[in-house]
Amino acid sequence: MAANTDDVRASVSKDIAALQQEVSRLQKMISAQGAEAYYEVRDRAGKAYDEITPRAKTAVANIKAEGVAAADAAREHAAATTTALALAGAIGFLAGYLLSSQQQEPRHWWR
Repeated sequence: MAANTDDVRASVSKDIAALQQEVSRLQKMISAQGAEAYYEVRDRAGKAYDEITPRAKTAVANIKAEGVAAADAAREHAAATTTALALAGAIGFLAGYLLSSQQQEPRHWWR
């Protein structure tokens, strides 16, 4: 019976050692795949950045040019700009007043 127990222990020890080696091999494989995925994603991000950079610079330049053109137009036509802004403010005030006066029942904070 003792010999049988020793055989079982030896067999279990061999199985555990084999499993430990397998786990170690799998960890190395996963680590290698993770590193490969990291470098692939980094390369893709770099390529996307390189493709987008010129477009973004062009868009920023266009926005700046439009802003300068709008500021110049506002300076040249100061009276029309002031009138348009005052009219927009008055319409906004009127809309807010009408919307606030249409509240039918008062609401309490606890409801």
